[in-house]
Amino acid sequence: MNRNSGMTRIQLIILVTLVIVIGVFSYPPWAEYRKVTQADINVETLAIAIKKYYKHTQQYPTSLEQLLTNPNSDSRRSAYLKSIPETPWGGNYTLIHDHFKVGIAKDHKRVPEKYRIGGIAEISRVYLMDATEGEQYWW
Repeated sequence: MNRNSGMTRIQLIILVTLVIVIGVFSYPPWAEYRKVTQADINVETLAIAIKKYYKHTQQYPTSLEQLLTNPNSDSRRSAYLKSIPETPWGGNYTLIHDHFKVGIAKDHKRVPEKYRIGGIAEISRVYLMDATEGEQYWW
């Protein structure tokens, strides 16, 4: 048998080390991408529920908790949401009634500032019934 065929232990250790280093450097961007994607999905879900609430009651909710109750409408048998999701960073989403937006509050301590309402990459949705379905702002 040829003794030069295959990997040495040193080569194997170097290969494993490289894989670990690449994994360590890849994790933080992936984790943030995952959180941003989940927050975007949550905000879209909230905006759709608000639009359904408006469609049945002809008024917008004053708080997200109103989406958890049955408005006793003949055409609606259950609540609009089973539960209000938390942001992936922990904490709650907020309604901005002046701009008809649902998103991450400006004063949310754990969310990076750029994803809060008013940030350069804000995660929010307009829930005004005249707005385009799924309209979003990424400043």
